[in-house]
Amino acid sequence: MSKATVMGEQIIAAIETGQSIDSIKLTMNVSNDEWFKFSSKANQLYLEKQIKNRKAILSKPNTSGASKEEMDKLIKVNDTLADYALCMNIFTTQPEVDYAIKLIASLPDSKLELIQLISNIIMHPKLRVLQKKGRIEKLPHFNLFTKMVDAATISYYRQNYISCYMTLLPVIEGIIIRWMGFEPTDDKPPFEKIRSFLRKTIQRQPCPYNILFHNIFIKACDKIINDHFYKPSSDGLAYGNFNRHVASHILNNEEFANKENCFRLFLLIDTMTEIYINEGRQYDHRFDLGREDTDEEVKLYFDIISSNSLESPEYKLLIDC
Repeated sequence: MSKATVMGEQIIAAIETGQSIDSIKLTMNVSNDEWFKFSSKANQLYLEKQIKNRKAILSKPNTSGASKEEMDKLIKVNDTLADYALCMNIFTTQPEVDYAIKLIASLPDSKLELIQLISNIIMHPKLRVLQKKGRIEKLPHFNLFTKMVDAATISYYRQNYISCYMTLLPVIEGIIIRWMGFEPTDDKPPFEKIRSFLRKTIQRQPCPYNILFHNIFIKACDKIINDHFYKPSSDGLAYGNFNRHVASHILNNEEFANKENCFRLFLLIDTMTEIYINEGRQYDHRFDLGREDTDEEVKLYFDIISSNSLESPEYKLLIDC
């Protein structure tokens, strides 16, 4: 057995007993290069272990779950959707993946149907309240931006997509740099480190919860961020002008602050919460929420939607023009 395998097994065992990554690195007394090697091996071994465990569980009667083949379908769907700055949402079911495969065969004509398929769930008022109260309010780094997410959500339901987009746009970077350890007194991390941060999850956590789905969402999120949201302007345009730099400096005259791109920002934040929970092996507080915790805000959002009309200021000034 190689040293990397031995060390990888030790890392897995330590994580499964609840030790933090920092304490494991301190105990092992390894260099950054060694940690990269050993944590990568631990991740490989842990993934193989979880694949075997999933196969064993699915082989038993009266059990359900996504098979390796179904996960491969999701990966392929996301690879295509990422070209449009999209991915399947974190609540995706297998029938939705199968339907997405049918729609993908008709791209680009089916783009709006794909967006509708994904957005129908994550932009539903109940889901937005569950995400806010169960995740954004509870998770470190995300919770700093709760009010900004609130403001963007209200603007979205009022069909004020310009305010929604421009409010939510800086939140993505605000979350990422604080996740990186940034403090207000620090210099801002270099652009390339921000772009590559999510894909380096293995060094932060070799054994994430739900590793198979974690890997899928890491890949999708990283591609959306690097091929679109953080795409350097010198490399060309992002799809649909979904690009932080374009919006921050108004680099062209094409529309970018629209409903479609607002939805993309919510999709990106939701995917980041999933990555954060799995990477930190954290409890999902959405499971604690009952109707008494969510009904008031859900009703508020539905009231906003029902108040939209041809006479609203938003329609007169922002839509009917």
